[in-house]
Amino acid sequence: MPGQQPTGVVSRKALTNAGANSRPSPRTPDSPRVRTFAVENEDEDEGDSNRHNNTHQSLISTSSTTAKSAVTANDVSLSASGDCSDRSGGESWHFKRPVILFLRTRIAVLGLLLVSAVVGLITAQSYFHGQPDIPGCAMSYSRPRFVEQTKFDNSWTRFSTKYKLYLYREGGYDAHDEPFRIPILFVPGNAGSHKQVRSIASASATAFMELSANSPGVFDQGQIGYDYFTVGLNEELTALHGYSILEQADFINDAIRYILSLYPETRAKYRLPSQGAKFALPTSVVVVGHSMGGVVARTAFTLPNHIVGSIQAIFTLSTPHNNPTASLEYYVDKVYSSINSFWRHGFHNGTLDDVSLVSIAGGSLDSMINSDYAYIGDLAPPKNSLSILSSGVDDVWLSLDHQSIL
Repeated sequence: MPGQQPTGVVSRKALTNAGANSRPSPRTPDSPRVRTFAVENEDEDEGDSNRHNNTHQSLISTSSTTAKSAVTANDVSLSASGDCSDRSGGESWHFKRPVILFLRTRIAVLGLLLVSAVVGLITAQSYFHGQPDIPGCAMSYSRPRFVEQTKFDNSWTRFSTKYKLYLYREGGYDAHDEPFRIPILFVPGNAGSHKQVRSIASASATAFMELSANSPGVFDQGQIGYDYFTVGLNEELTALHGYSILEQADFINDAIRYILSLYPETRAKYRLPSQGAKFALPTSVVVVGHSMGGVVARTAFTLPNHIVGSIQAIFTLSTPHNNPTASLEYYVDKVYSSINSFWRHGFHNGTLDDVSLVSIAGGSLDSMINSDYAYIGDLAPPKNSLSILSSGVDDVWLSLDHQSIL
């Protein structure tokens, strides 16, 4: 009828307003999900509305579906942004999360402080009450004097202009420069100096002076200390040059012969206080070799100028007995092969029966010489040899680097 709006007919103006307002406002409990659209159509007659009824009904259905989708998307966006309330009472969850993180951080910090305090107490307990060593380390001092043996000239050795022989004297202890004690010869290693003997010689002199002060009768027992001789080998690179090993070994034999010649005169000046007897003359020299110096000492046995019985004890420190550390020259390998062959057969044919060989290796801290190279078990029988790490020596129990082993 005229003046009445047909059912199910929507005007173009209403559809335009529905598209513009397709995003609904936030939903409240009292508001419907879909906005109700006003239906107006004052410009069309009833005939036209009957003709376009189906078309407009389809548009209404489409508009309603769009509005519902917009409402649903708006609900999802509100939930993702944290504006919705939880089920327990309306307090938003994003207000609880910082509190939980704060508490967790504080608990972790307190736990770390507690563990640190416990570790600190255990460390302090071990340091003050669990030390295995008796505290009381003392600083060591040396006052070295090196007396060159000028009489050891070319009448004794053909290397007098190349190498030198010195007698070590400790300042404050040794009042004279005459050797009369037990002779010891120190042989430095690759690029080594004769001055490297000072630590061993100084400690030995100090120990003997303390012993004689506490036990005045040590002289009556034949304990007279040691005379340390040392050789200056021009700091040659014996580890890289085979001929240098042979030349130094030749010089060592000449030096031992000269050292033994000094004692008949000097020993005659000293007698045992209680018995009035002379000290027995030394017939051999103890040799201490560091690094390649130990190889040079063993090489001396293989040369023609070696005096049988002049060396009866060799102590080597970080010496590569089995193999050269750097095989850069053919003759180094050849010298090693010849030396080791001589020593392996020397204990079987009786040549080395009276010789003792001791090898001390530094262990893991010695980055220059592998401790396996210092093993001498395949060069000498157990009754004549000893291979040991510095950590196995009494009151040492530590690994030593290549220089500290001196």
